[in-house]
Amino acid sequence: MTGDVSFRRDTTDKRMTNKQKCLIVGSRSMSSRDRHLIQDMINCLPHSRTHQKLTSRSDMGGQLVELCELHQCNAVVFLEGRKRDTSFFWIGQAPNGPSMKLNLVNVHTADELRMTGNCLKYSRMLLHFDQPFDTMPHLRIAKALLQQVYNVPRYHPRSKPFIDHIMCFFFLDDRIYVRHYQIQHQTTPLSLLEIGPRFVLEPVLLVNGLCRGAPIWRDAAKAVAPSVIRRSRKEAALEKMIANEKIAAMSKKHKEENPAPPEDALDSVFRDFLQTTSTPAV
Repeated sequence: MTGDVSFRRDTTDKRMTNKQKCLIVGSRSMSSRDRHLIQDMINCLPHSRTHQKLTSRSDMGGQLVELCELHQCNAVVFLEGRKRDTSFFWIGQAPNGPSMKLNLVNVHTADELRMTGNCLKYSRMLLHFDQPFDTMPHLRIAKALLQQVYNVPRYHPRSKPFIDHIMCFFFLDDRIYVRHYQIQHQTTPLSLLEIGPRFVLEPVLLVNGLCRGAPIWRDAAKAVAPSVIRRSRKEAALEKMIANEKIAAMSKKHKEENPAPPEDALDSVFRDFLQTTSTPAV
């Protein structure tokens, strides 16, 4: 066999036109589960940029604007951790906003779920939004912000030219349920297999700046300080403990006033006789 035989990778002259970059950063007080959630998001988004953890301060919005200018990002995902299990999920557009504050609950990372599904790292994904995202005003802004974060630019140098997974956002009971599925092309018709992570977002506040500014929309039912919620939980637990102690005291008093009858000596005789007769002979 003669001739020049060479194997070359196919290249394209098409270049990325959507210069979209997303900054993903967390606070120093966030939990380990939130830290793993950030890592799962980074593994799904090739256009993401990271930074070391930030200390929660009053001028957090100005600090995020400076970081976006440093990393040349136009979208921000900021996980703000509070005491214990309280976390807030901030999504915003840099540098002038708007941004939305959402309460992050029911977090389950990809390693924790251990689903059988799998997808290529940094492959492009489809985005699916429920119908309420087109009908409710504050959800329209949430949809635009989520699209800016999760939309992988076409022809991104780090992305794969495949679409094998889909990110779904469902709205139910004033909550946004986020689910991540793999698209199985081997089956007919196509089927979905969950990959993870999964988490729930509760919209709380919408402001006209980047994590700062005047409020545009506020959920009065959920706009309660985390300390108030923790205090109410402690009070409910204390009331339950006091009620249990009262029941235990009443039970002890009843037993003292109504003692059990004394044990008859013949009971042990008949009990030993029944045990000997019920034992099978060897």
